[in-house]
Amino acid sequence: MLPLAGNLWATAQPNGIFFMIDRIARVPISTIVIFSVVLTILRFALFAFLKKTPIHLRTGGYSFARVVNDISDALIYAAVVVFMLVRPFGIQTFFIPTPSMVDTLRVGDFIVANKFIYRTTNPQFGDIVVFKPPKYALHADQSVEDTDFIKRCLGVPGDIIEMKDWQVYRNGKPIDEAYKVISDPTKGNLVPLEKDLWGSYIEAMPDFKLIDWPQYQNSNPNNPGNPAGVIPLMYRSDENSGLSVNAWDPKFPIEITDWQQAKDAPAVKIPDGYYLMIGDNRNGSSDSRFWGLVPRSAIIGKAEFVWMPIKHAKKLVNPHAGK
Repeated sequence: MLPLAGNLWATAQPNGIFFMIDRIARVPISTIVIFSVVLTILRFALFAFLKKTPIHLRTGGYSFARVVNDISDALIYAAVVVFMLVRPFGIQTFFIPTPSMVDTLRVGDFIVANKFIYRTTNPQFGDIVVFKPPKYALHADQSVEDTDFIKRCLGVPGDIIEMKDWQVYRNGKPIDEAYKVISDPTKGNLVPLEKDLWGSYIEAMPDFKLIDWPQYQNSNPNNPGNPAGVIPLMYRSDENSGLSVNAWDPKFPIEITDWQQAKDAPAVKIPDGYYLMIGDNRNGSSDSRFWGLVPRSAIIGKAEFVWMPIKHAKKLVNPHAGK
């Protein structure tokens, strides 16, 4: 069996100043509102004191109060502009804690996501997208509220996406994916494996498609995203490969008892309002192959560039744009 899941949930945490940046970027709006209200009350109190202080007594405590007042004023404006305008509607920074997008993104990178773009347009095939994952895609110590996923959008509504023998097909046509890699499991899937060593991994890579499976109905409370009847299926075409069709353990909450029927089922189109998200690190990513589609409502923004660390700084380009 291809060693994919071993380091699938391995995560990194930002530290030092990066930790502070990540925490600040995730401060809830409710906290920002309380912070702004407290500072506003403080400013009103200081304003009364500053106004009533005679000119000849404006030293010592007055000077300190004036500094506090000015700082409070600046922080209130910053909180309103950054956290109530820029972050919800403009851009936001995100930390990359897992290797699912190696080598495009590496663990420890900070990216800037454009949140405005998807208010006026929809994700395009090939975009790198930040989104909220379904609950059953999370590790035990993760929550939907505090966790964001980042993957490449490899399917938009109306697309038929299949993976066969390491090749991705979109509506029956092969797609050139220069960004996809096999990562080195002996190094925690953190870095790409040399291409001349990919052979055995590619041979063991399951095929993938979405199928219409009437036995599944959208009644699972942990599965608000996938439409009724549509499920992800990873399977092997070669029965002599030694890999059982159910050796992969999908996170999708359904039990398939007739695997031959599932394998023979035709691939179906991605329904309206849903997207297929898959990591560039094909043996080091938990993605739509395991837990299915992402609803439009869960999409946060488009990753535009890496800004930290400086040595990894780069613009993130969609190689399929316009195609």
